[in-house]
Amino acid sequence: METGKPPNQWKVMHFADIGTSEEFVQQLMLEMSDLIGGTMIPEPKREEVKHAIMTISMEGLMPAFEHLKRIRASITEQMPVLNRKQLYEDFTRVLWHGYKDLMQRAATLMGANIGFLFQNDANFQKGLTEFKEAHPSVVPEFGDHLRTQRTNWQNELGDFRNHFLEHRQEEPEKYKIFYQPDSAEALFDSVWRTTADILVMLLAMHLPPGVGLEEIPVAERTAQNPRRFRWVIPSLQQVR
Repeated sequence: METGKPPNQWKVMHFADIGTSEEFVQQLMLEMSDLIGGTMIPEPKREEVKHAIMTISMEGLMPAFEHLKRIRASITEQMPVLNRKQLYEDFTRVLWHGYKDLMQRAATLMGANIGFLFQNDANFQKGLTEFKEAHPSVVPEFGDHLRTQRTNWQNELGDFRNHFLEHRQEEPEKYKIFYQPDSAEALFDSVWRTTADILVMLLAMHLPPGVGLEEIPVAERTAQNPRRFRWVIPSLQQVR
């Protein structure tokens, strides 16, 4: 983007070798934009939200995916231990930045303070209770979903980033799992999918009255139409 020039005068540049066939690109960059368009978030705030979610991909997930591709290639390569470790550490830092910092920024623009998600258990529970009171329209599964992600991978990832990568407060042996290719693959998958889940649940709070979203069963999705969500009007479904 070039400041002071209209879009038709911007210089076209090759940004990344990541296609829309990647599932995280489809959901976070393409489908999410359509979902925002169906909300009651007013302009110019709507455009700010759209840009913030795009930034999660462009400054968080896509750079992390590029690191992940290098990790994949490194499996059959000979390289110094230090260089190999650096691949995983660079991957983790940018992935955590996209999840913790950039996702929070997008949530804030939607009027949702989710900082409690990254606090200790007591403050998480307190913050979640306050969040539900402030946003009674949030889906009932919101709290349980966040709690599950914290337990399954988020807390451990946060510890690795904060206690080892940034401050070296722990011994390397404690975090050896983060230097394994399979773990990196699983972590990327968990982070982007949780990011998409959270954003959709927050966007659902801004839908017009009488309109909802439902997840399309995997068996009904195709390569030509890989969308994950569709609009529903419960009152019309009941009539049928």
